[in-house]
Amino acid sequence: MPFILGLAYLLIFLLLLFAIILTVFMIIDLFLELPYVGTQKKKMDTIMKFAKIKEGETVVDLGSGDGRLLIESAKRGAFAIGYEINPFLIAASIIHTKLEGLASHVEVFKKSLWRADLKVADVIFVYTLRKTMPKMEKFIFENARKGTRVVVNTNPFPNKKAEKEENGVYQYFLN
Repeated sequence: MPFILGLAYLLIFLLLLFAIILTVFMIIDLFLELPYVGTQKKKMDTIMKFAKIKEGETVVDLGSGDGRLLIESAKRGAFAIGYEINPFLIAASIIHTKLEGLASHVEVFKKSLWRADLKVADVIFVYTLRKTMPKMEKFIFENARKGTRVVVNTNPFPNKKAEKEENGVYQYFLN
């Protein structure tokens, strides 16, 4: 009986430790330039429709969060690259891709999205705050190659006209 009680205490301790660490990272995330917000299923459908992903293309998700868009892109035959700085979200992405059997089709870099290699992208996903959009627009239009499809969730680019808009999702083409 004492062994089971000790094991229960250890399990409770580990769960509390995990909750404390997770809370600390969430609090830190609130002060980051680009906090994590998961994409809703309804918007995911619109994002994927606008992305028009083809087999063998490369998708880059700037601030990939828990990897939802990476996984959905890989399921459609793309090689998906995510840029994320939150280690818990990176771990969630890796676990989800392994569970889905897509680990060889998804890569997540622990580095700032501002250091992303956009030249490899056929499709770029963006979901950020309105105040960051002017900087994001400049970054993408200066660093991505012509022909790249850009799909923006919620906040459109301030100086570019979207090709399409639906459900708060915006589609752009780099010409």
